[in-house]
Amino acid sequence: MEGKQHSVLLAILVGAFSLVLTNSGLNLLLPSFVELYGISTSLGGWIISLYILAMTVTMPLTSIVVDRLGRKRTYMIGLALYGLFSVVGGIGWQSIEVILLVRLMHGIAAGLMIPLSLVLLFDYYGQEVRGRVVGIWGMLLTIAPAIGPTLSGFVIQYGELQHLFWINVPFALLSLLLCGKHIKAYEPANRKTIDGQGITLMLVSVAALSLGIQLIANPAVPGWLPGILLPAGAAALIRFIQKENKKKEPLIRYGLLRRNPVFSMSLVISTVQDAVMFGVIFVLPLLFQEVLHLSPSVSGAMFIPTAIFTSLFVWIGGSLVDAGRSLKFIAYGIICIVVSVAAFAFVPQGVSLFLIIVLMALRGIGNGLSDMTITAIGLGALPEEDLHEGSALSNTIQRLASSFAVMLLATYYDVRWQMIANTGEAAKHAKWLALREEMIALGAMMLLTLPLVAFINRKRMNHVVGNRQYSADS
Repeated sequence: MEGKQHSVLLAILVGAFSLVLTNSGLNLLLPSFVELYGISTSLGGWIISLYILAMTVTMPLTSIVVDRLGRKRTYMIGLALYGLFSVVGGIGWQSIEVILLVRLMHGIAAGLMIPLSLVLLFDYYGQEVRGRVVGIWGMLLTIAPAIGPTLSGFVIQYGELQHLFWINVPFALLSLLLCGKHIKAYEPANRKTIDGQGITLMLVSVAALSLGIQLIANPAVPGWLPGILLPAGAAALIRFIQKENKKKEPLIRYGLLRRNPVFSMSLVISTVQDAVMFGVIFVLPLLFQEVLHLSPSVSGAMFIPTAIFTSLFVWIGGSLVDAGRSLKFIAYGIICIVVSVAAFAFVPQGVSLFLIIVLMALRGIGNGLSDMTITAIGLGALPEEDLHEGSALSNTIQRLASSFAVMLLATYYDVRWQMIANTGEAAKHAKWLALREEMIALGAMMLLTLPLVAFINRKRMNHVVGNRQYSADS
């Protein structure tokens, strides 16, 4: 049985690792896309945005596809789309239209694969080892974004863009073969009624909100467009919820948030943590290059300690969860994040690289102890049949919140530093002050999750004690 479990783990991780590796690499090639295709920066940005938009729109639909096809087939469809359109990208890479299509389809594949990757692993691993499984899963998926930019830079400098697509194909084929051989077939539940109006409302709401959030901070886009998209998305979402409330089996079981406080609280923590993580990824490069005057290559290298320490400590956090220990270590992880993020608001402009590396490593320790473990605890609180529903719901909410956080930070930064500069401050110092305010705000957001960790810890320890008492009595 153990060999079977490890084969499933390999099957899932090969595909997921390759997907994250390629996406992280392509996300940093915007200047290369502009030069290679002779396009504007705003059009080049769609190579990145299309992936995020397609993934976010697809995630809520995953539960419907799983209901009809089962978990295994749905995951393999995502893998097949990923592999097939990597071939398309490898063949037609010289056309910007082909690249945009490939990114769209890769986003759809990610929307099917990411919510199911951890759920499929939970099907094979019991509660007693799930923390360590999440540790391995998180370890690889945090290493991939660290390797991706290095790989893409090497390929662009010494090869051609097509190689970034062809490299995906053997990974996708290997993962397909392993999934087909080792993952058990799931009987489709066929519980959900296909409601065209409900699906349309859901797609319109998620697409309009996602697109509006991404466009609002884009200076090339007229302000009226996101001004229409965001209210339209909110209205469609409200109408969708009203319609779903009347159904016995809704398309998305957002009722899980009401019925399961551990899942809902863990989702709040994960959502805040994701928003802070993406916010830091937005703010720190500006701080490093605009204020501390580090080169782009050195600025990128500063994120490597975070990735290394995240991958190390996510395993430690998972092992502590499996041991049934108190979840105080998650609070310690959050405090590490708060300290590391807020410290950047107070470092002098002549700060040494060593101190920056220490702070980035501290943030990695905090991420490793808190992020993936909270995800595992939240999903572990759900019944087995609701795992894919909970994963799709949480991933969708986290993506929307992260996009909104980056948009808000970008808008605040542009407005705030110019406001400060108008008071007579030099532009460089004005930018420094605006970034300091954002770092303090991100640290404060993280700090607000500590009471929720205490709530989950209390609930979980009561459950563990209750189970032991039951075993002793029986």
